[in-house]
Amino acid sequence: MKKENVIGLLFYLAIFGIAILYGFTVLQNHFQYSYFRTKDPAVVFYGLYIIGSVLGGILAGGILEGFGHVLGAKTGGYKIISICLFYFTFYKDNGKWKFKFGGYDGLTGETKIVPNYKKKAKPNPYPYILYGSIFNAAFIAVGMYMFFSYKNFNGWKSDIAYLFLTMSIIVFMMLIYNIVPVKMDSMTDGYRLLKAKNVENFNKVLEANNIGEVEVSENGNENAAPKFIPEFALNKVSVCLENEEYDEAFKLLEEIDEHSEELTSKATLSAKAQYIYAFICSKEKQEVLSFYEEKVPFALRRELSNDNSLPVIRTYILMAGILDGSLSECILACKKVVKAYKSVPNNLKHTELVLFNRALEKVKAIHPKWVELDNYQLYE
Repeated sequence: MKKENVIGLLFYLAIFGIAILYGFTVLQNHFQYSYFRTKDPAVVFYGLYIIGSVLGGILAGGILEGFGHVLGAKTGGYKIISICLFYFTFYKDNGKWKFKFGGYDGLTGETKIVPNYKKKAKPNPYPYILYGSIFNAAFIAVGMYMFFSYKNFNGWKSDIAYLFLTMSIIVFMMLIYNIVPVKMDSMTDGYRLLKAKNVENFNKVLEANNIGEVEVSENGNENAAPKFIPEFALNKVSVCLENEEYDEAFKLLEEIDEHSEELTSKATLSAKAQYIYAFICSKEKQEVLSFYEEKVPFALRRELSNDNSLPVIRTYILMAGILDGSLSECILACKKVVKAYKSVPNNLKHTELVLFNRALEKVKAIHPKWVELDNYQLYE
């Protein structure tokens, strides 16, 4: 298990422990003053009240976080390319806003941005990073004011007080999760704040992750990348693979591995997939088999099989078809291809199409009877 996943798990366990403690102390004591104690069945009604309070806190925290990110991005000079709240995603496609389900990346990773150099020569990420936390802190302050205003009453006024208290505690825990300056299982503003110490690098990484979306001034973007940017290198790896420049691809992947601490979990998985793809395509079969058995553990194979990005899918098809001989796994991966291809940046679509079709042809060459795979070839 990755370090960031362990940290995230420990945080969730801490939240769960706090929630249990709060329920069996504060809320249990409040029940005797609640309006719901007079209803039958009282426990059921009070349970629904607690569930509603928790959901209200989650909704408030997520919406305020998203609103803060949007407002902060606009203030800092960024272009918003997608907003996701609880799997409800609004995204820009050819200049038009569209809607889809999916794209959830944690309560703090839902607003995707790129620098807008037309608006500001040096976009500032700090409003984007901080506004969500500021809005959540303001909600907590209001919630606590409401709690202390009504906590000494009985009945429905008491329920209002503890509704705001519960919501404030939920938002507070979300806030703490969001501002802790370490790498966790999803992108948080605390981790973004660490990365934003070098603003130019921060913006360059956003560019690399969203190629083709950057708005530039008439003079172009003069901000040169001051150091090695792993995300840019990952994109270049795909181009190297398309041109069958495997030595250059391996060199880039080694540099990326040296900067692994700077990568998100998804980018790290993509880099591993690119390496496996390059190895299968460039080495002799026996060397590939030894590499597969020794360097690609089952945990990584499962992780690759569950991912929905095209670089990973095309790699998994090679693994499943050439090394495992599994037609069913190939088909399962192929069924995700059309959706994955739509998510590829426009300037990499041709490259990824070539690499996917090449992987498919390699599998079909070994298994000519697998005619089912003919239906999954990509076309521009």
